[in-house]
Formats: sequence, structure tokens, C-alpha cells
Amino acid sequence: MTRRRLAPWLLAAVGAALAVALLAVAEPGRIADLVRRTSWDAVLLALGLQAAVTATRGVRLALLAGGRLSPVRASAVVAVSQVATALLPWRVGELALLPLLRTAGLPGNLRALSLLLAQRALDLAAVLAWSVVAAAALGGSPVAAALALAALLAAGWVAVRLGEGVLQRRAARWRRAGGWRRRSLRQVLETRRELRTAARSPWRLGGAAACSLLAWGGLWALMVTLLRGMGLPWPAGAVLLGVLGAALGSSLPINAVGSFGSMEAGWTAAMAPFALPTAEVVAAGFATHLWSVLFALLLALGAAPFLRLRRRDEPRTPGPPA
Repeated sequence: MTRRRLAPWLLAAVGAALAVALLAVAEPGRIADLVRRTSWDAVLLALGLQAAVTATRGVRLALLAGGRLSPVRASAVVAVSQVATALLPWRVGELALLPLLRTAGLPGNLRALSLLLAQRALDLAAVLAWSVVAAAALGGSPVAAALALAALLAAGWVAVRLGEGVLQRRAARWRRAGGWRRRSLRQVLETRRELRTAARSPWRLGGAAACSLLAWGGLWALMVTLLRGMGLPWPAGAVLLGVLGAALGSSLPINAVGSFGSMEAGWTAAMAPFALPTAEVVAAGFATHLWSVLFALLLALGAAPFLRLRRRDEPRTPGPPA
């Protein structure tokens, strides 16, 4: 087995070992007790919050797609893709967006990857923006967090400009080519035009950014709701920092099953400054994670049949082949 093929399995092994170690710290019995004692009022409210977050991300996807997807259909795509992200290793679940967009009538792998990258960039900017709020709420330095956000935006602008140069050089060669190169170039140029249209529309770009901020605010509210339903009334500012830490941890490709292990590691590390019992913090991370996966499954079950029906009832939007 080559090193390239071996690396993902080594990363998965690291993730599995991390998950097992954290489970040993939390103790499965404590996790089960937290899940069992969560009040039904909190569960129902948290389910509603996760549905709202899914719908908000669906509206963002529809905005980025330039009107080629309705918000309802885009929300169904998001709901189903979240299950893949929650259960598959190495963050490959995010690639479920490719076949799901094709099913929804928006074909083209390069377009789907562009939309995925745009969403991830907005999520990262939203996480840094919420870190400013966390720093202010906890008496830290919001200026430092704001500078990090500005640095991210500047880096994004530089990356876009460099990408434009690479695309122009590649386009000059591939315009004279045939086959898959010409088809890929046509799709890339069309995707660039769509994203430029979104960027030039203040309401569309602002709407996508606002949806990202609202989605992460909804996840914060969801976490606070579940913790209080478990009888853990921890400070909201501390929970916000934990949510941000969990987001950063889950972005690491060291996952054997979804983001179990890496998410709890990020959550626990971010909560460390608050002198809370470590075992209880880890257990709460696993318990809330399990509830979130269950909510994602319920929402996907409701969205998947609807997505299939919408495909029959509405005409597909023609697009270039992948």
C-alpha cells in the first residue's frame, strides 16, 4: 500500500484512538445518563433549532447558486448532506453535495465543489466573527479576534486574485483543446460567472453572510438548550467558546466515524479555562453530539422523499456535463 493510500487510514486510526480515549475519560455510563435525563421540552426546542439552522443554510446555498435552486430544495439538499457529514470519516461526507445537487437539478462536479468551498469560507468567517463576540463576553480581547477576521478576509481576497490568474492562464490553453478539458473549462467559467454575480449583488452576498452568522448563532442556542435540558446551566459565553472549539476540532481530518472524537476534543480544549469538571465536559460533548446526529437523521428522513418528489414535479435546470 502506497503512502498516499495509507495516510487516510492512519488518520482514521488516530481519530478512533482519540474517540476511545475521550470515551474512557467521559465514561459511557455518564454519557448515557446525560442523554436519558435531557428534558423533552429541551429536545423538541433543540430539534426546532436544528431545523431552523438547516433551513438557514439552505437559503444560503440557494443564494450562492444564483437562483438555480429554490430555498426549499436547497434546504433538502443541506438536510441530507448533513447526515453524510455526521457519519462518514475524513470529512468526505461533505462531498455528498455533488450527487445531491445533481439530483436536485444542478449538475456539474466543479460547480458543486465551488459552492462547497464558498460555503466553507463563509462558515470560517462566521466562526471568527462569533469569536469576537465570545472574546467580548468573556472579558478577552475582541480586538485580537477582529484582527484575525480581517486577516482571513484579506487572505481570501489574495486567494481569489491568485485563482483568477491561474484560471486565465489555463483558459488560454484549454480553449483550443477538446473533450473533457473544454467541458470543464466551460463549467468553471460558468461557475465563476455565477459567483461573481452573487458577489456583485449586495443583498445576495450580504444575505449569504447573514445566513452563516445566523446558522452558527442557532447552533450556539441549540447547545445551550440541550445543556440546560441536561441540568448543566453553564455560562452562555463559555458554551459559545466550546461550540467554536468543537467546530475547529471537527474540521480536522482525523475522524473514524463522522467527527466523533475530534469534535469532543475541540469542545473540551475550548472549555478548559472555565474550571469545569473535565469528565463532565467531555460527556456533555458526546451527549449533545449524539442528539445532533439523531436530529440530523430525522430531518434527512423528512427531506429525502421531498427532494425526490420535487425532482419529478419541477423541470430540471440544464447545465454543462461534469
